[in-house]
Amino acid sequence: MSRAIEAPLSGLVLAGGLSTRFGSDKAAARIEGSSLLERAVRLLSSCLGDVWVSVRPEQSLDPLRSRFRCLPDRHPDRGPAAGLEAAHAQAPERAWLALACDQPGLSAKQIRRLIAQRDTDCAATAYCHPRSGAPEPLCAIYEPGTLAGLAQTVAAGAGLSLRDYLSDRPLKLIPLKITNINRYEEFKAFARNSAKGAARPGAGL
Repeated sequence: MSRAIEAPLSGLVLAGGLSTRFGSDKAAARIEGSSLLERAVRLLSSCLGDVWVSVRPEQSLDPLRSRFRCLPDRHPDRGPAAGLEAAHAQAPERAWLALACDQPGLSAKQIRRLIAQRDTDCAATAYCHPRSGAPEPLCAIYEPGTLAGLAQTVAAGAGLSLRDYLSDRPLKLIPLKITNINRYEEFKAFARNSAKGAARPGAGL
């Protein structure tokens, strides 16, 4: 059986969340002088030549996000799925690598591994929890056909969990434990550990 034609790949940093559990704008939280959003954009840009930032419409002109190429949600308040819908509307011929801005432990090596293991015959290529096998929908490559169906669901106004949307579709899954920052206490703990790691002799070599 012939493989699907490989669509060109763009990157989408998801930075439109309400940060309710965090207590302030999570994307603006800083580690070692850089915001989580800056770190995520820098990470994707080191691996892909076309990178955008998903935002709510009212965020397009804020001082942090307006520094980057923004894609405002066309269907606000429908979560990360709205960001992917806007990306598909922007370039329906492209696949999109979606990355939440609250996963600061990811490395360029891990993003390149995801890209290298992309399977265009699957609906998506994603990292998954090593024990449960649950896909991480916000560190995943979505193929154009998958996004077309997702866009129809979002436009119809249905509430949508990306993990649920992917649950009955063929996926290429790659085990990797990913740290998601949801609460300020988790962020502080990650920042402390990051600073300790940077202080170790030979760190980063």
